[in-house]
Amino acid sequence: MKKFIIEPQYSNYKVSQYLREVKGYSGRSLRNIECYLDGKRVKTTKKLRKLNRLVVKEKDKGTDMKPIKMDLNIVYEDDNIILIDKEPYIIVHPTQKKVDKTLAHGIIYYMHEKTGKILAPRFYNRLDMNTTGIIVVAKNAYTQAFLQDKAEVKKYYQAIVKGIVEEDELMVEKPLGKEGDELRRKVMLVEKGGQDAKTLVKVIKRYPEKDLTLVELELFTGRTHQIRAHMESLGHPILGDELYGAKDVRARRQMLHSYKLEFTNPDTLLQETIEIELPEDMKEILR
Repeated sequence: MKKFIIEPQYSNYKVSQYLREVKGYSGRSLRNIECYLDGKRVKTTKKLRKLNRLVVKEKDKGTDMKPIKMDLNIVYEDDNIILIDKEPYIIVHPTQKKVDKTLAHGIIYYMHEKTGKILAPRFYNRLDMNTTGIIVVAKNAYTQAFLQDKAEVKKYYQAIVKGIVEEDELMVEKPLGKEGDELRRKVMLVEKGGQDAKTLVKVIKRYPEKDLTLVELELFTGRTHQIRAHMESLGHPILGDELYGAKDVRARRQMLHSYKLEFTNPDTLLQETIEIELPEDMKEILR
């Protein structure tokens, strides 16, 4: 449930217009809400007046997925958002090949314990099965739409890559695409189906004795396998990434970790920063 006091400049706005243009609700989310103006149920076509008290109640979004108890490493939670440090070797949500136990099942169980309801999880981001780190789950449609359309969100990763990256900092702007049904992405001209992709790479530390480099990566776009494909295109694939030619006895998976998130809090409108440590398997390789 969300509560708003209507600011004078939005007098005469329709409820739907105010929620969509000012508060970041999506058109889809407006179909699943009930609105109350000064305590009275109203349609979204109702016009507002300054200092009206608007209460928005969302209809629950259910799911047929079964709750499964899992040990979720929750690193941040408030009324709107859950941030989870995802372990490796687990899929975020069901796919055609994997439907029995995913992170989504664990979140459904967690929310059921808190609310008594079976609710569909609203993921803001995804991570590959063998990538670790921060997963963002919105607790309601408003927060999901706010993060997607209104908030400033920055995602940072750390990765162990093969070879010694010489430049301290470089921007990679190479469009990415895929051919046929293959999972692997490659640098591909936009004219041939590639999508713009932009990644900032910064060296954190070089390990000459191991022929490895620890780098920080900031995403400016969110293409599938963007970091993995961009680093491979530089000749520095992520250690352990078999799909991109970096299989290595030192790593059971790709050494990629979503370690920091900066986002606008939908309630306070202040910027929040959440940062987590590297997982043990990455620390072990760097020792």
